[in-house]
Amino acid sequence: MDRRSFCKALGFAAGSALLPGLTAAAAENTPAGRAVPDGEYPIGIRSDLSACDLTHDFYYSDSFFTHPATRYDHKLALATLGLVCSAANTVASEEKYWVNGPAGREAHIAAAYETLGFGDPLFYNYDLDTGRAGDYVGYSLARKPLNLNGQHATLVALILRGGGYGGEWASNFHVGADSAHTGFVTPVAAVFSSLKAYLSRAVQAGETGPFKLWLGGYSRGSIVANMLAAKIAKELPQFDRENIYAYGLAVPAALTAADRPDLQQDYDANHAGDGTLRDSWTESNIFSIISSGDVVARVLPSVWGYHRNGCDRFLPATRDPEELADLDAMGQTFGPTPLVFSSLATAEDTDALIDIVAKFCISRENFHQKYEAAIMDMIQCAFTRSEDEVVNGHILSDGEIVDRLQSLSNMKDVDYWKIVRSVWAASSMSRPILERYGQNVPLLARQIVIPVLAVGLCYGIETDVVQVVAQYIIRLLTVRGELDSVLRAAFCHHPENYIALMEYYAPEEHGMEPFTRI
Repeated sequence: MDRRSFCKALGFAAGSALLPGLTAAAAENTPAGRAVPDGEYPIGIRSDLSACDLTHDFYYSDSFFTHPATRYDHKLALATLGLVCSAANTVASEEKYWVNGPAGREAHIAAAYETLGFGDPLFYNYDLDTGRAGDYVGYSLARKPLNLNGQHATLVALILRGGGYGGEWASNFHVGADSAHTGFVTPVAAVFSSLKAYLSRAVQAGETGPFKLWLGGYSRGSIVANMLAAKIAKELPQFDRENIYAYGLAVPAALTAADRPDLQQDYDANHAGDGTLRDSWTESNIFSIISSGDVVARVLPSVWGYHRNGCDRFLPATRDPEELADLDAMGQTFGPTPLVFSSLATAEDTDALIDIVAKFCISRENFHQKYEAAIMDMIQCAFTRSEDEVVNGHILSDGEIVDRLQSLSNMKDVDYWKIVRSVWAASSMSRPILERYGQNVPLLARQIVIPVLAVGLCYGIETDVVQVVAQYIIRLLTVRGELDSVLRAAFCHHPENYIALMEYYAPEEHGMEPFTRI
């Protein structure tokens, strides 16, 4: 398709309500999918950049699954990008932010499954209120029959959510006491169990042909998928690695070489045993596609020994004037808020930022002991909002903030008067942060600034550190403020950046490590 005209109508209708029959336990006689013609299909996606739901065309073909999964397929990678973008909670569902139960959060991925011919969909954790924190992940399963060169097979799609999930963000900072990242490793077991049950369900429905797995995720969901691919290949006899098509986008790291052998396969495949970069990619069925400027996908830092399974494929950052002009033109077509590629971070910018963070934290162990609980609760507090706050724009009183803080995961035992004093102090600290917005202060910033600051103060974190962390939480949630080095790297994490780079750069222009084209 023409890469300059791929952003479609705003307000994707599927995001406004739960589609009929979408529950966590579909009926046993639900049709298990159908073949669809090769072609481009409109897929609904969430845009945090523009704070709305969009659609975008992605090419799909059942023939993607005729070759072994160990061969990189750029068209399949793009189709996976479409599904994983659709797996984010819809923007429209945030009108029911606080609801536990049907809220339409999965509407985009549900519609995408139907569009691409998948049946019998099941959805997990989409029914939880968006403020909920915990070491879980949203995900879904669906399947369809394949007829490949006269041979019957069943394609199972397992797509993990990586956007719009609210309080679950706190788990991204739950590094834990052990070297393996607790917040990323913990959900693997639950998703694995659901996949085993789903395969049994398919067999009971009479589908006894060979199974193929389409496994994908974005951001948080992608690293869970990355480890899950290894566990499936080791423990599920229904699949060998040639039939596990695992593609992750914007993939963080969770393991060192010494961690969890049950979750490792083709670990750090881009490097030889002595740590040197290989001349070419080794064979693997696990692919991690990463924007070179994306700070989210560059943690935990490699200098601490953290890597991913499989082959990393880095999309270029660029300062080439012609490429920037093309990409900026593409960025204008995404939605109400354009993505300006010429303002995004280069690989070198993000290298420097990661280096600063690694030196500030000193070590993973020091981060865990000193900052982890505080940042997790600050994030949970930023995403915890009542119906009155969402619908009526209510701003909490000091007493209500104290009650809110006492409900957070790690603050239940903090002294009441310490919380009260922290709220008072946070009120004074909030003024210069809000003044940065001038006359146009977003409601969300006014609602969360004092609670978030108060949490950090309760933990005894240095005042300047608390202010900086709170400032970036607010700016990232409101997509406001001048782009400094942190936001320039964080904006590389927007799906619009990945869509444009994946469509603009051919596979031969991918790199084995982060790089910038000049």
